[in-house]
Amino acid sequence: MIERALVLAILTVAVAAAVILARWWLRRGLAGLRTTSAEGLWSALGTAPDGRPSLVVFSTPSCTVCRTAQYPAVETVEATYGSALRVLRVDLSRQPAAATAFKVLTAPSTALLGGDGRVSNFNHGFAPAEQLAAQLSALGASPVSPR
Repeated sequence: MIERALVLAILTVAVAAAVILARWWLRRGLAGLRTTSAEGLWSALGTAPDGRPSLVVFSTPSCTVCRTAQYPAVETVEATYGSALRVLRVDLSRQPAAATAFKVLTAPSTALLGGDGRVSNFNHGFAPAEQLAAQLSALGASPVSPR
């Protein structure tokens, strides 16, 4: 009985350490993106900032989660913020330079860039509409008023 408790305790500590390490590594990656030259990131995207916050959506043609969950969430946010938000869709199979520049690990991933073109947030994996809206609000973006 004590052996099982000891094994369970060791597994719990190992899982907690793995979670802490993964979170640290992802924060370190975001810090690196925030200090990366905005020109290099925009060059990899093949466009330039236009003064509006930008939502960059990274996907691949074979990404099921992209089609079934991320795209609907992005469309909701796009409808909410209207012309106050620029949405850029990046097919990682056609734009590998963007994947390298943004250090994309998985599809879907999303990046929020401020009006100055610098990275403010990066989401590895699916990001729900509520999370994207909260990140945009933190950038100072305002939803369009319904008519």
